[in-house]
Amino acid sequence: MNNQKERLLNEEVNCEVCSQSSTGVGCECCCNGSQNITFKPCEDVIDYTVGPYDLKCEGRFLKVRVRLKNVCCNRKINVGVLVCEPVDGTFYTRGFKACQIVVPGTGCKDVTIDEFCFVFPDEDLCRSKTYVVKVVAHYAEFPSFSFCPC
Repeated sequence: MNNQKERLLNEEVNCEVCSQSSTGVGCECCCNGSQNITFKPCEDVIDYTVGPYDLKCEGRFLKVRVRLKNVCCNRKINVGVLVCEPVDGTFYTRGFKACQIVVPGTGCKDVTIDEFCFVFPDEDLCRSKTYVVKVVAHYAEFPSFSFCPC
């Protein structure tokens, strides 16, 4: 019985310190709380409610697919996705990702680029949140220019 109590106490302690890391920076997202529950000898079932606990470290996940029209095949294309948040009339950059693709085939075609993913911590999921997604896309190489004409 002592070993079980020690184990439960250690689990509770570990839950409390789990946000510490070797870098000294933590999110405190490990555990919402803990409660020791002990079965007595010959006791088979315990019906117990733990809590209440507040949700911690909630957030929003944004997955963006980019559709490009009339893309020349077999050319490198740089694509960037910028996520901005409007706050009191000013736009703040909250995320940016970029990649380079080559569309296989011949001629021109429409393509969809999967997927650019962004996470945003948000402690109040009960309120609405607006983001503006901007896309920048352009060809990365120009075979007709063997040198930069600038």
